[in-house]
Amino acid sequence: MTTNNMTADSGDMSPKKRFFGDKFGLMINVLSTLLTSMSMGMLAILVPVHLASFPANSDSAIGTALSFETIASLVICLLIPSILKHTKLALGIVGSTLLRLPTILLFPYFSELGMLIPIIFVHAVGCYYIFLMLQIWVNSIPFKKNKGLMIALYSTSISVGFAVGPILINVLNNHPMMFAEPTNSILASTTAFVGHAPVVDTARLFVIAMLVCALSVLPLMVYLAKIPKARFNDGSSIFKTIMENKGAMFSIAMAGVSQFGVAAFIVIYGMKNGLSFSDAALLLSCFMFGSLLLEVPIAWVSDYFDRRFFIVWCAFACILCAVYLPIAIYTPIQAWILVFIWGGVISGIYSVSLTLIGERYTSEDDMIASNAGYSLMESIGGTVGITAIGFSMQHLGTDGMPYIIMFASILYFSFALTRYPVE
Repeated sequence: MTTNNMTADSGDMSPKKRFFGDKFGLMINVLSTLLTSMSMGMLAILVPVHLASFPANSDSAIGTALSFETIASLVICLLIPSILKHTKLALGIVGSTLLRLPTILLFPYFSELGMLIPIIFVHAVGCYYIFLMLQIWVNSIPFKKNKGLMIALYSTSISVGFAVGPILINVLNNHPMMFAEPTNSILASTTAFVGHAPVVDTARLFVIAMLVCALSVLPLMVYLAKIPKARFNDGSSIFKTIMENKGAMFSIAMAGVSQFGVAAFIVIYGMKNGLSFSDAALLLSCFMFGSLLLEVPIAWVSDYFDRRFFIVWCAFACILCAVYLPIAIYTPIQAWILVFIWGGVISGIYSVSLTLIGERYTSEDDMIASNAGYSLMESIGGTVGITAIGFSMQHLGTDGMPYIIMFASILYFSFALTRYPVE
């Protein structure tokens, strides 16, 4: 089966009906991705701050705990071909909800890393499972032109969600009675189940993050019967597609260091450098709004250039952002502008790399394997990045975060200079 017939019943549709069916499917995909990302954007603030609020948890321990998010992604990426031999995309998308919702509710009830690490891992399995399913779906839609722009719309929805999440946290903090009745009811039921009260005063925010996560499933229910029935038949392999696309795949690993590293530590980094919680949270929002507002223009521009070299220039821009962050952090406005640009650069790497990979393959097996490889390399970068950043912030000081990201970017930039001839 090829990509062109992965959409359900596409062979019986006229070109006009197939066109609007593809567009509607993309809209459903983007809406679900947006809500899922919004919930994760809230947790990107709540979970690190929750871990840091207990003095027994060092920066290195926090980094180790948060690295289990990307370890979960690694596990999902390696298992996805086997999973898709026996299940459909639709079943996987719905099933991931059973992993995500309960774990969000459990976060505020525990302070020990021995309990929080399994919760982080299981929740991340559900999140990255649905993200990979949605990514395979959107990459299988046979757009006739502007594929880079269309994929950027999917990627932008992730950025929008992650950007809105921290803002929603600030709004809810300023309006403590908002959604008080339903959240208190859910907390009462969860407390009765767990056996003790929440250990932090942000439990209400975790409940709202859970409700947003639940909403992400509703659009998919509308389109469930028409979600592509992708199957993997051992016609390709993850590592084969990685080696055939070293430039794009390694750039994703480099971007994963920045994306996961900034998402996990930028709030802590800002607070350790004297910023208030609100100002530090805005660093993450600006990073994600940069992804939102700059990703589509960057992806559109890349349609008119050699995408391989375009990624190299994005990597160089990432180096510059990491170099300047320790200087700009003491002036909030400069720091917000810097991470805004940084977010756009990283999101540009994601979209352009995904487009490069999507253009190369047409068979269903290759498409699934390449998307799994894409997510695998992102997870490797994220796992190594978060762990290294936590260790370096513990032993080298707070500027360990930009140092690690700078080092990863320089590694990829050096690799690209040896791989691509300079004319």
